[in-house]
Amino acid sequence: MVEVILSICSLMYILIFIVVYFGKKRIELEENKVYSMLLITTACGLIIDIAGYFSFKLLDMECVINLLVAKLYLIYYFTWGYLITIYTNIISFKKSIKHLKRQIILLYLSICGIILLLPIHFETTKYAMYSYGPSVNFVYIISTVFITIMLACLAIQRKSIKQRKYIPLLALIIAGSLTVLIQKICPELLLITFAESIVTTIMYFTIENPDMQMVEELSVNKKLTEQNFEEKTNFIFKISQELKQPLQDISKISKNIYETTDGETKEQAKMINYSSKQLYKYVNNALDISSMDIKNLKIVEGVYSTKNFFEEIRLRIKNELKQQNKEVELRYNISNNIPEYLSGDNTKLKQVITSVIMNSIKYTEKGFIELSVDSIVRYGMCRLLIEISDSGRGIELEKINEILSVSKEITNEEVEKIDKLHITLPLAHKIIKALNGSFLIKSETNKGTNILIAIDQKIEDKSKNKTQSLENYSKKIVNDKKIMMITNDIKIIKLTKQLLENIDILTSPFAKDCIEKIKKENFECLVIDEDLNEESGLNIIKEVKKINKNLPSIMLVNKKNEFLVKHYIEDGFDNVIIKENYEKEINKIKKYL
Repeated sequence: MVEVILSICSLMYILIFIVVYFGKKRIELEENKVYSMLLITTACGLIIDIAGYFSFKLLDMECVINLLVAKLYLIYYFTWGYLITIYTNIISFKKSIKHLKRQIILLYLSICGIILLLPIHFETTKYAMYSYGPSVNFVYIISTVFITIMLACLAIQRKSIKQRKYIPLLALIIAGSLTVLIQKICPELLLITFAESIVTTIMYFTIENPDMQMVEELSVNKKLTEQNFEEKTNFIFKISQELKQPLQDISKISKNIYETTDGETKEQAKMINYSSKQLYKYVNNALDISSMDIKNLKIVEGVYSTKNFFEEIRLRIKNELKQQNKEVELRYNISNNIPEYLSGDNTKLKQVITSVIMNSIKYTEKGFIELSVDSIVRYGMCRLLIEISDSGRGIELEKINEILSVSKEITNEEVEKIDKLHITLPLAHKIIKALNGSFLIKSETNKGTNILIAIDQKIEDKSKNKTQSLENYSKKIVNDKKIMMITNDIKIIKLTKQLLENIDILTSPFAKDCIEKIKKENFECLVIDEDLNEESGLNIIKEVKKINKNLPSIMLVNKKNEFLVKHYIEDGFDNVIIKENYEKEINKIKKYL
């Protein structure tokens, strides 16, 4: 009676877990799919256990119903063991079993058929009734095979046993041992199903099943972070603009003094003029820091074939090893579960991977260099896990700390180095960080180095065209016309937003920032202010025309420079607006909308 009460209680809480688990959104991982089947199998096993208790109590032992219940009970044991073994293999070797799906199903059905066909017998003792025969022995043999496979996985992955995903397997070993011990003392108690339900319950708390509400909160947090970043940029911009005018005045006054005086005063005026120009340059640099991520590092995203991507790296490294004639083995292991097409800045990613491997070649005289790539796919994103190992001389701890320093931003000198084929490890770390990835180093002197790069890339699906069609349809409903303004004149920006209420107006004082946005988005027209300090309108328009030669461009000109209108038109601008007549001439922008 005790065992049926335990089974009924177990069934109640397993049903609660089923409702909770299937009632929430989940990450579609293979291990989660196996757990879903394991959860349902456990509930079915408990139902069979309860039904068997009453059927053997009320019906004749050799009746067809009891025979069917006993066979189903054996199939349940086999199914549960089969699923937990598959789960163990997935978490141990992190390899996809999708390509083996057909074979797995055929093997399962074959074994179930054998269990049903083999005979089974029953015997009653003083303490309990139990089954025996070829069918039972066959299940014992299969169970022994499963246990052997799981123990082998635990032995192979013994260094990872502390990970929480192995807790259910350790619980299974403990619960199984206790069950055998209890049943030795009290053979009338059949506790295997109860033990398996406990293991299934523990497993619920170890699988990848994040709360979707947290994901939504992260999305809100991302928007707030972007908003705070924009406010910070605007604040620095405003302060910088207030400093620029006094510095320009100092420069003009010192220039006048220099031209109208002699001797020591002239030299002092020259120094003042030089210092004011230096300060002016520092103010501009301070303004540049506020947009360091987007201004200094050009991130150019594009769709690429992962197969071609890694194959090109392999061939390049193979050729390098051949040229250097080193006794180094190149190991190459790319997982099959990486999506065929991804989207991201593959040029910089390829540059980083190649540079890291080149560094390994440089400091590895004998042994091996290994490139291993795996992935985690979820929510339309693929997290690439790129591991580069070598048996070289290693990196000292002090040097590792210097490479992984997060206090230093990408400098202008480093930006110039990015255009080169090979880069240093500190710069590689900065690039991965700018691409929102992680860069980890493990190294032992004279033993080797292991570098792990983790970076998220968008998955490009064949069904993307349908999604794009839906997005295009949505854009037709909502007015998505946009103009880009390169100006630091706050009055002009405010006035434009007032006069063009239904138009999305993007503004920035940085030409490089705007050019990057023009590469990624479509704009109706481009408005450039002639009062830009570092970039001339002519240089900007040349860059823009290389990207989109059909994009209309308008120059904002001061009244005193009205005589330059003809020259701007000849240089490639489609139109010119006099700032002092901005409200009257706004139609020159409207005609492109």
